Amino acid sequence: MSLTTDDFREFMGSDPEDDESVPLGDALEELAVDIDVDSVEAVRDVRERL
Repeated sequence: MSLTTDDFREFMGSDPEDDESVPLGDALEELAVDIDVDSVEAVRDVRERL
């Protein structure tokens, strides 16, 4: 089985709800979640629970 451009035709159109004046990188940054985790502390917490 192979994919062709016809398989993606429905996804290639623009979405009228998209604000195309916002650059893609900025839009993705708005969706990003900044997680600050101390990995050593997280491992210690897991070990203590076991």
